[in-house]
Amino acid sequence: MHNIYFIIFALLIILYIFYSIRKNKLSIANSFIWIVFCIILLILSIWPTSLDWLANVLGIAYPPALFLTIAVVILFVMNFVQSKKIEDLHKKVIDLGQELSIQKSTQKESPKPKTPKPKSKS
Repeated sequence: MHNIYFIIFALLIILYIFYSIRKNKLSIANSFIWIVFCIILLILSIWPTSLDWLANVLGIAYPPALFLTIAVVILFVMNFVQSKKIEDLHKKVIDLGQELSIQKSTQKESPKPKTPKPKSKS
């Protein structure tokens, strides 16, 4: 009976992910790992003995330890990928700042052409 809560939880997360993609708050590339995680959660919720079987195949005596290990590895990979993206964005911000300062300095150096003022009728 407790498995139904995990099934509902996984389905709600999947729906929220699709909602976020639709509203352009989450890219498809970033949502892929979350969808995979939710599918794994669904499989483990529907067939809870599958975790026991996988732990037995891998020689792990306590199946929840396998689940936690897999979760930590997934979070570690996600953290690494996000760190790489942040570093790339940081480099782009520096490049844009340098380009902007170059453009401003060249605008100050070049004299602006003076436009003649219209003569007022008196």
